[in-house]
Amino acid sequence: MGMGNDIVCTDQFSNFPDDARAIPHLRDMVNIDTSALRGFQPDIVVLGTSIQKRLAEKLKTEDFAVLFEDPRTLQEIYAWIRSLGAVFDCGRQAESVVLGMQQSINEVKKKAALLPRRIRVYIEEWPAIAPSASLGATAGTHDLPYASGNWVPEIARIAGCHPFPVNAGDLSSAVTLEQVAAFDPDMIVISWCGAGSLADKALLMERPEWGQLRAVQSGAVRVIDDSFLNRPGPRLVEGARHLYGWAFEMLH
Repeated sequence: MGMGNDIVCTDQFSNFPDDARAIPHLRDMVNIDTSALRGFQPDIVVLGTSIQKRLAEKLKTEDFAVLFEDPRTLQEIYAWIRSLGAVFDCGRQAESVVLGMQQSINEVKKKAALLPRRIRVYIEEWPAIAPSASLGATAGTHDLPYASGNWVPEIARIAGCHPFPVNAGDLSSAVTLEQVAAFDPDMIVISWCGAGSLADKALLMERPEWGQLRAVQSGAVRVIDDSFLNRPGPRLVEGARHLYGWAFEMLH
């Protein structure tokens, strides 16, 4: 959107486009050191995921100007990008980003419509393990894994898949092995938040009793760079392309 030179710092995980890697980063994305943030003297702090709601509230109490949105569907993501364009006087560039996403998404949808059937896919956003260096600082401890929600089921359908039953727009939710077994996925996709493409699928495949799942037995467990599915922006196109590609591969 042409705003790169106006960004004084980002959170730990903001690394797109490539030029963003050169911008100073603050550790984490929810437990931000506000003293370090204040040192950059931002005029406004932009936050855009549900897990940053408490951070937004904290920053407001410390007199930061905060723009917080919580888009959960593709249409809400498009609206959020347009609203950023309006706020920062780059509406034309924002509309170009949205149009590019829409065109690319439609290309995937057209290809997916030619698949002989929809494969059943379970996409997991959070593992049922304690945080580790490979998962990043934002990975919490969970007794149960979490199936991907928000816009992810929508992206899966666009890619020609039948996603685990989380309604588009609903937050990711804890699931039991029994629920996943009842769904009987053809494929499991690991999209662990903060892990990038480094998630070890053995951590899922070797869970007690998860070996009974057909997808595990057939080796149909894929790891995707979570930034392609977990971040509300242009890289969702790459997520859709990956899911479509795996579905095509399984069906041909």
